[in-house]
Amino acid sequence: MDQTITIRFRWTADELLQAHRYHFRHICRPILRLGLNFIIGFILFGGVLMLFTAGPSGKAPLPVIIGCLVLGSYWFVVRPFERRWWTRRQFSKRPDRDIEIEWQVGSEKIFAGSVLGQTEITWQAFAKVVCTPNGMMLYPIDQMYHWLPHHGFASDAEIERFVELAKTKIERHCYVD
Repeated sequence: MDQTITIRFRWTADELLQAHRYHFRHICRPILRLGLNFIIGFILFGGVLMLFTAGPSGKAPLPVIIGCLVLGSYWFVVRPFERRWWTRRQFSKRPDRDIEIEWQVGSEKIFAGSVLGQTEITWQAFAKVVCTPNGMMLYPIDQMYHWLPHHGFASDAEIERFVELAKTKIERHCYVD
């Protein structure tokens, strides 16, 4: 019988934020993220340019200038803080907040459990695995994932064993930086 890999961690708002960030980076390709940031930056630059060249009493309509400045400022300054605040606020209402989660990974089955419940999963239930610098995500479907942070593993050797096992059991595997 093979030795199981144990992953044990506390499910916190910070874990959720980190998992969401890597999930977003996986589903939204770099060229799309860069393009969207470029477009919003261009709109912000246009608003600033209109403000200084035409002025609020000049040729450019004031609502357009204000709209460009508000959109750019929100996107680059407010949005990151607002997303973290909203996620933490929603997390505080969840029944699984701040609980200890344990995964036992074997070559045939995976056991996951906490004080809220336990489950047994076969490898065939996962469509893909995504490796990140701070953990792994197991996807049963494209819109849902299970986060397994690196700090939950006993050692780096256990992480490597898990990655190799997942590659042999799950057909699709990706890497996200």
